Amino acid sequence: MPQPVITLLRHALDLKAAMAECLDDPKPKPVHHLRSATRRIEAVLELLTATADLPQAPKRTKQLRQAIRKIRRAAGTVRDLDVHRDILAHYKAVNDATQLDKDLAPKRERAATKLQQRILDDQHEIRRALERLETTLAPAADLNLSGAALADNAQSWLANTIKGLDPHHDDQLHTIRKACKTARYIAEIGGETSKSAARVAKRLNEIQQTTGDWHDYLLLLDRANRHLPANSLLIEKIHRKTGKLRLQAESKANRLATA
Repeated sequence: MPQPVITLLRHALDLKAAMAECLDDPKPKPVHHLRSATRRIEAVLELLTATADLPQAPKRTKQLRQAIRKIRRAAGTVRDLDVHRDILAHYKAVNDATQLDKDLAPKRERAATKLQQRILDDQHEIRRALERLETTLAPAADLNLSGAALADNAQSWLANTIKGLDPHHDDQLHTIRKACKTARYIAEIGGETSKSAARVAKRLNEIQQTTGDWHDYLLLLDRANRHLPANSLLIEKIHRKTGKLRLQAESKANRLATA
C-alpha cells in the first residue's frame, strides 16, 4: 500500500534537484518542477497532519511550510510569465501581441534572477527543515494507507476546504482551484495501486486544469490592460477568451460543490 512518508521524502529529493537545476539554468521545465514539488510536499503534509499521530509534526511542518513559501512564490512569478508568453504565441498575428511579449521577456529574466537569489538565500534553511521533519516523521515511516483511504482523505479535505466558497467570486474560484490541486496530489499518492484514487485524481485534475486556464488568462488580461492602450484588439480577444474560460471553470466548480 502507498506510504505517505516515503512519498514526502521522494518529493523532497525532487525539490532539491529542481533547486539545483534552476540555479544552473532556470528554464521553464525546472521552474515548473520546483513549484510542483513544493505543492506536492504541502499536500502530503496536509495528509499526514490528518492521519499520523505525531505530536511534534505540526511544529515541524509549519517550519517547512515557512521555509518553502518564498521560493514557491518566486517560482510562481517566473511560471506565470512563461505561461503568458506561451499564450501570446497563439496571438502573434494580432497587433500588440509581439510588443507585449517583448515587454515580458526582460521581466522574465529579472524574475528568474530573483528566483535564483531566493534559492541561494533559502536552500540551506529548506534542507534543515526537511531534515528536522524527516526525523520527526521517522516513527510513521511505515504508515500505510489504502488507495480508497487516500481517495476518501482527498475528498474530505477538499470538501472541508471549499465549504461555503462561492465560485461566482474570482478570488473564491481561485481558492477552489488551488484546493483541487492539493486534493489531487493527495489522491495521486494512491493512484498507481487504486482505481478509485486514480479516478478521484483524474476528476480533480480536470477541474484544476480548467480553472487554471481561466486564471492564467485572467492574469494575462490584467497585465495587458496595464501595458496596452484601452482600444487594443489583443485586449478584446483576451477578454473574450477569459470570459468563456470563466464560464467553464465556474460550471465545473459548481458541480464539484454539489457532488
